[in-house]
Amino acid sequence: MADLRYFCQSIPKIELHAHLNGCIRSSTFRQLLTSSDDQIRLDTLDKNFSSGDTHSRMANVFEKFALLRSCVTNLDDIRRITRETLEDFIDDNVMYVELRTRPRSFDNGKIPSSNYIEAIIEIIKEYEEKICSRLILSIDRTQTLEQAMETLKLAEKYRTYVVGLDLSGDPNIKSFERFLPVFNLAKDRNLSTTIHIGELPDEECLNENNLIINYKPTRLGHFNFRTNEQEQRVIKEKIPLELCPTSNLLTMKLTNLTEHHFNLFYKNKHPLAICTDDSGLMNCCLSSEIFDLVQTFNLTKQEIYDFMLQTCNLIFDKNMIDFCQKKLKDFFLKQ
Repeated sequence: MADLRYFCQSIPKIELHAHLNGCIRSSTFRQLLTSSDDQIRLDTLDKNFSSGDTHSRMANVFEKFALLRSCVTNLDDIRRITRETLEDFIDDNVMYVELRTRPRSFDNGKIPSSNYIEAIIEIIKEYEEKICSRLILSIDRTQTLEQAMETLKLAEKYRTYVVGLDLSGDPNIKSFERFLPVFNLAKDRNLSTTIHIGELPDEECLNENNLIINYKPTRLGHFNFRTNEQEQRVIKEKIPLELCPTSNLLTMKLTNLTEHHFNLFYKNKHPLAICTDDSGLMNCCLSSEIFDLVQTFNLTKQEIYDFMLQTCNLIFDKNMIDFCQKKLKDFFLKQ
């Protein structure tokens, strides 16, 4: 088993669902919190997380994100988070990562959101010899249609490094229908899309699933709660899934990974990516995410390699597929 753990750690990996701010190191988060009240609030959120149901756990996560957002107040903060995130992924032998983030301005708009994106790209360029990093710009469910359109414009402006558009945020707010014009435009302009889907077990969420599947984004995130019919549609249409085991386990309140939907889709040879979601906030890494699934569902080294090879086809920067597959093949030949 130790040999298999080492294999999962050393194999070149691809990360397709990583929220930049959620990747913040715990120590950095603590340092950025300026008041003792905020420190106490974070302690309380950490303590209460495991005791709640799916709705309260999701609320806890988004309250933590709000706290984080309040303490990231300038471009140097976001440069630091990006730098540390990339260093952590490099240490974990991740060769290609798509970081997703919601563009934001600072200093009451004096520092525009374009500067925020440029600051992240600046760090991406610093590390491009060691890791290929791309950006996915996130539209938050609480935003207006006008704000979402601005995010699309930013995605187009920085197309060299921005490879897609994401819809995320509080799943209690069912707003995909409102943002459909933006996502249709993204599709028309050949910009890849990924949508968070099925994060809550309520009827409104299940109804929204249908709208999202009808739109057929390039990839879907999570898909934790779904009907049998929705499951079969996604399988039939081969819409790739981004699965985040630790995050899903915690927010779905599963007893253990045997209850996770990875195996259902894996057995159907469905296109899948294993991801971390929020490696800092969830205290996980991609190697451990893969190893936990491998251990739970008894996958072999050959199956892990084959799985990672198919994940290469799901990346949004299609120019990097050959590069990623070659790195994997070179690694496996040396085993």
